[in-house]
Amino acid sequence: PVPRPPGSPAPRLPVALRICTLVCRSWGDRPQLCQVACGVGRAEAPVRHGAALPQGLDSSLQQWGVVAPGQRQALATRLQEAAEATMAALLAAEAELSPQQRGGARARTDFLGVDFLLACVDDALELVALSTNSQRCLETCLLAEGMGRAMGEPPGDLPRLLAEILLHRAQCHLVEGKDILLIGAGGVSKSFVWEAARGYGLRVRGLVGT
Repeated sequence: PVPRPPGSPAPRLPVALRICTLVCRSWGDRPQLCQVACGVGRAEAPVRHGAALPQGLDSSLQQWGVVAPGQRQALATRLQEAAEATMAALLAAEAELSPQQRGGARARTDFLGVDFLLACVDDALELVALSTNSQRCLETCLLAEGMGRAMGEPPGDLPRLLAEILLHRAQCHLVEGKDILLIGAGGVSKSFVWEAARGYGLRVRGLVGT
């Protein structure tokens, strides 16, 4: 828990803060947080996607009364760890499924939205995971990215990461179902070749030793 800084004023009106995170599958199947967008609403009503214009995490936390930069950075770090850990758990569970259970040989999760609620419990701020999704968080984060660009902010990592995912998918599609011949597959240290071939949908028809 991150304690509320001493003397920090509470928000003038009771508000609720919904934090929308978008996590992408980066190279090496590593989860990477690529965008955060917050929605601020009235405390007595759920803050839904699309109910308010998205804003940045830092400014949203300041509205909550978290005035110390160190406290805001600590919350941002915990948020990143929680969002990436959620996707890592999903990828681990997905890896144990058969292609049929996943929905096809090429079916996999490339990006994931994780929603959090920031709550105040016993004078400490707690991140509470609400749900996972894809489209709604993606829409919210793309809107936040577009609003930032319109205000003159430098582009974030979201467009680049999404483009990398699409390009990787396209490259896999080009080689899927192709036949390859391996000459000198090597020893145990080269076992990743077989794992990669299976992941790319390649068919190994023959092996010639050297």
